[in-house]
Amino acid sequence: HLIPRDPTGDGKSDSCLHAAGGYSFDMFFWWYFAWPPEIRLRTLKYLKNNESGNLISINALEYAALIINFVAAMHYFMHIAPSQENPFPTVLLYADNTASESWILKGCKSSLEGRALARLQCALMLNNPVGINVNHITSKENEIAYRISRFKNSNDAQIGFPLLEQEFPQLKRCRRFHPSAEL
Repeated sequence: HLIPRDPTGDGKSDSCLHAAGGYSFDMFFWWYFAWPPEIRLRTLKYLKNNESGNLISINALEYAALIINFVAAMHYFMHIAPSQENPFPTVLLYADNTASESWILKGCKSSLEGRALARLQCALMLNNPVGINVNHITSKENEIAYRISRFKNSNDAQIGFPLLEQEFPQLKRCRRFHPSAEL
């Protein structure tokens, strides 16, 4: 994974204070994940500052979305489309949050949540054939992931996704990836 290579596939993700979402046309998936109440209650929506030390920043939520996109890519490359010709695929993950992009490449030292996510990422990458590259995308270019992440709950995602498919027909080939709640 240290040798620069063209990515085998790419995925885009986004997060907000109540949920995250992502997709890949290359790997034919989309996903939506509502943050559990214990996470939501620690965001800027409910805490106006970090005086208590309990605030979870949007940077950490965006980093978590990148990790979920990586897990979806792992699932695709290891279980849906493994390749003898390319046993070490690389996924290019796009995000519109520069802090989370940096964290996925270098790890996070600035928050407890970020360090926990970095440990999770390290555990996922151990003995893993799938490599990661990250690149920045503008919010405008990230519209589909943005819109997926703005569904209020899973039911809204199930109802709203067909509307997104009408607007973005490339999504019709994608199937839903269900991130584990434990993740």
